[in-house]
Amino acid sequence: MSGAIAGVQLSQSESDEESGLYRAHYDQNEYTPSHAVITVLAEVMGTDPTESSPLYDSVDPDALDAVVRVRDPYDGDVEVTFTHEGHTITVHSYGVIDVAPLGHEVRTLTDGAGDLE
Repeated sequence: MSGAIAGVQLSQSESDEESGLYRAHYDQNEYTPSHAVITVLAEVMGTDPTESSPLYDSVDPDALDAVVRVRDPYDGDVEVTFTHEGHTITVHSYGVIDVAPLGHEVRTLTDGAGDLE
């Protein structure tokens, strides 16, 4: 992805167009998880972030930021999964966000990596 959406620069992203699954990486030292979610969802939906319903309709953004904060990678992954705007969103504590249309799931492996299936 080139450029930033809503001021958040995604460092890496990948998608599976056939299934609609999308994964993005963001810099946890620069952006909060809640802002990154808004950015990733706007990218997936092809809309401006201000056109979506507020994130707090689905999850408390402050709680999300507190739970999925920068962590020591040796402490393991903490992930939060919720639905918003017709998508299942999983936010990982290592700076990755997975987005899938409702009805699709992202399988997370024990090492913290996941398959876009």
